[in-house]
Amino acid sequence: MADISEREQLIFDVAQMEWELFQQVYNTGGRASCQDDPDTFFKMRMSQWMVYSDEVLKSYREDCEEAVQEGRNPVFEKYGWMMESTYPEEFEEIRPHLPDVSEKKEIVERIVKINLQWDAEMAAQYPNLRKRGRVATTADDGVMAGSSMESYLRGELNTYSMRTLELILKETEEAKEKGESLLKQTIANETAFYGYQSLEAAEERYAE
Repeated sequence: MADISEREQLIFDVAQMEWELFQQVYNTGGRASCQDDPDTFFKMRMSQWMVYSDEVLKSYREDCEEAVQEGRNPVFEKYGWMMESTYPEEFEEIRPHLPDVSEKKEIVERIVKINLQWDAEMAAQYPNLRKRGRVATTADDGVMAGSSMESYLRGELNTYSMRTLELILKETEEAKEKGESLLKQTIANETAFYGYQSLEAAEERYAE
């Protein structure tokens, strides 16, 4: 069995922390089926965290640890923010339990804007693969459609500390300047977890 690198362990530890927090989230409809699917959860979350530096990972791990010490659950908060556009009445009920994120708004929107551009590029380059994901923008949100990629990302970013947000903005903008896409890298990681050799191979498979 291959040895696990320090970085691989860090990525796993962050996803494990999120999984444990996810298990403590309860919604009005009862326990969600995805809460009983650790395989998919770990593949998705690790695929995302793999694109960031160790500095981002350690900073976010501290965010989670600090939240727990304060009696907060950032995964609950993420899904709470996502409800703002899909279930506005229920959102108003939980809004008092969510931290003030007004100081984060500018930096969050800068990150979201770049990711929306990357998502549009993915839809153009890999349409069949992209169709398997969430709807794209908050304007597309709805009870039937669910939360969009935009709303999911914004909700998650709202739970990060300013320290973590600044690091992610820096790495996001650096990738964009280089003509790279962290979103594309994330999806490439996901498809690799499912055994595809490339995004092109996954796109061809889903075209069938």
